Formats: sequence, C-alpha cells, structure tokens
Amino acid sequence: MKKMTKLVHSEWRLSVMALAALLGTFIAIFVVRRELNLTFAIGYLAVFALVVAGNAIYVLYKRKKILQ
Repeated sequence: MKKMTKLVHSEWRLSVMALAALLGTFIAIFVVRRELNLTFAIGYLAVFALVVAGNAIYVLYKRKKILQ
C-alpha cells in the first residue's frame, strides 16, 4: 500500500488516475449491464494509452530538463 501512495503523489499521478478510471468504468459496466461493448472497450483502451503515453513524454521531458 505504501508504494501505491508514493505513486499517487508522483509524476505518474495522471496515469494512476487514468488506470483507476479505466478499472472503475469496466467494473461498473460489468455490474450494471453484465456485458461490455467491444468497440467501447477498444476506444477506451486507446484513450488510456494516449493518456499514459502523454504522461510518459511529460515525465521524460521534465527529467531531461532537470539533468541539463
């Protein structure tokens, strides 16, 4: 649990929030509707991948800027 707390307060906070939203949405859909539309799932995963990639670019740029 301590590692997760560190991760939530790190530069990767946006990716952690996106992962939580992804899991929460999928669980809620399974509980309420009992089925998941494949098109929605693929689109949602694509948006999640874009958010994580954007966050990774930001973190790497920030670290590179600090090292200079």
